[in-house]
Amino acid sequence: MTTKKIEIKVDIDCEKCKHAIMEAVTELEGVNIVSLDQEKSILTVVGTMDPVCVAEQLKKFNKKPVVISVGPPKKPDPKPDPKKDPCFIPYCYYTPRDMVSVNTYESGSGCTIV
Repeated sequence: MTTKKIEIKVDIDCEKCKHAIMEAVTELEGVNIVSLDQEKSILTVVGTMDPVCVAEQLKKFNKKPVVISVGPPKKPDPKPDPKKDPCFIPYCYYTPRDMVSVNTYESGSGCTIV
């Protein structure tokens, strides 16, 4: 089965409801990621599970789920390839070195190292 992203609108009345929803959905086989936006009342589930199974699981808790969308999950942003970057320097040629200056006093005693 292919991985899909399901967005479901569900009523969230309190923290207890939120916890019950999250726990019920994570019990399903094939669920990889579950997130719940409390402000928008949207449950997002990513995995290989059946969207109908997710809705039926929510109905067991007297929730009225409304499926908003079912589709492929968003692919992660590709990391830039440093080899294609024109400013990329593959090797560091600069090695920081300490500058040492040795001075003797006119009397010839001692020295100062900076």
